[in-house]
Amino acid sequence: MYSDEVPQKPVMARDLAPFNAELAAVRDHVQSGSLRLDPEAGERIRAMLSKQMDEVDGWLERARGLTQRPPLGLNPVGETVAGTYESRAGGEDDTSFIAVFASYRQSLQDTDDTVREAVQRYHEADDRNAERFKKFAQ
Repeated sequence: MYSDEVPQKPVMARDLAPFNAELAAVRDHVQSGSLRLDPEAGERIRAMLSKQMDEVDGWLERARGLTQRPPLGLNPVGETVAGTYESRAGGEDDTSFIAVFASYRQSLQDTDDTVREAVQRYHEADDRNAERFKKFAQ
């Protein structure tokens, strides 16, 4: 590492917690009906989310392929390095590739679900308003 480089901490699945908390707040506003989303804007957002989810699905597939223990020899160093490699790819902790990608994928899906519900709330409000206008027209 060069002296001007800042060491990076590993990305962890729990690093998405602040985003998920914000999403939960948005979801609460959507569910209460105080936040609705224009269908055209919602479809653009959902298309972007779908594209990103497809990409993450590819990352997950490749990460699953990395979970095979590499054949680095039957010696202590080879076994240690192979175990580390295997653990980083698909281990149980929240720093493995699979854990981070799966958590990110779930956050994207939750965002998509929230956008879909916000669009649905828009349609419901629009239908209610149309019914009110029909009553006035009669």
